[in-house]
Amino acid sequence: MKRIIGPVLAGILLLVSVACVADRTSNVQTEPSAAVNERWLYGITVDDSWYDDVSTDDIVAAIEDMPVKPTVRLVMSTELSAEDYEPLFAQIHEVAYIMACPVDSSEMNSYKDEQAYLERFQEAYEVLGPYVDLWEIGNEINGVEWIGQEPALIVSKVEVVNDWLRSRDAKTALTMYYARPDDQDMFEWMEENLPEALCENVDYALISYYEDDNEGYIPDWSGVFNSFEDAFPDASVGFGECGNVAEDATEESKLRMAGFYYGLKAPSQRYIGGCFWWNWVQDCIPHEDNAVYDGINQLMETHAA
Repeated sequence: MKRIIGPVLAGILLLVSVACVADRTSNVQTEPSAAVNERWLYGITVDDSWYDDVSTDDIVAAIEDMPVKPTVRLVMSTELSAEDYEPLFAQIHEVAYIMACPVDSSEMNSYKDEQAYLERFQEAYEVLGPYVDLWEIGNEINGVEWIGQEPALIVSKVEVVNDWLRSRDAKTALTMYYARPDDQDMFEWMEENLPEALCENVDYALISYYEDDNEGYIPDWSGVFNSFEDAFPDASVGFGECGNVAEDATEESKLRMAGFYYGLKAPSQRYIGGCFWWNWVQDCIPHEDNAVYDGINQLMETHAA
């Protein structure tokens, strides 16, 4: 997600998202987590704007009260080290599974070459591996407009990290950004830039999509995800990000949009949900008597039943 990073605190500054994966029992991630192989991902996102107004305890309590055990996608800020994040990862992992994203698309250009990008993931793996079930190796990697790097370099960085993690039996996910085809044809970009060796060696292929960034355009998701499955023949597919991020968003519009994405019936054979509502903290905390929190939970509970 294109995002604006607030001032860095001495404590933790982060992004979090939620979907469904499983517990780790070893100190290093050496074998697949059972829940990674489960059919459906129940996802939310927690952005980094909450730290001035919301406590980690508030977030943990809200996650713990969800009707399904989620996977928290922790999106790390470049300014902080893996060691800075370890207490938070440990606390979140008590109530949720974790998908780690050491580099958000907005910070991809902070890593000037493959080695720098790999070192970020290596550090995260060594420190945070006990808590992580799934690694997001690249976020919105076709978003070259805000990444500001050449596609070949972006893809090469992702390939190096994917190879390194998979050599350690870690599960990996790759997220693409979908836009109206007239603005950017995601599939054309993938065909021109993604090697088969990468497409054939990720566990999850995810799509980030925001209606508000695309003038309310709603794609034919059945066509999109069936083509996406063709591009990633061995991956589970789903949404890596969504949300109602417009400045004039209302409770009604958030409920409508959340209902559409979380309630979407599987449009393709290997579709596993996800969604990862971007403004989950802003929209759902405090969670008591919160219509958006309750609406998302009800959709998850209905699917899980």
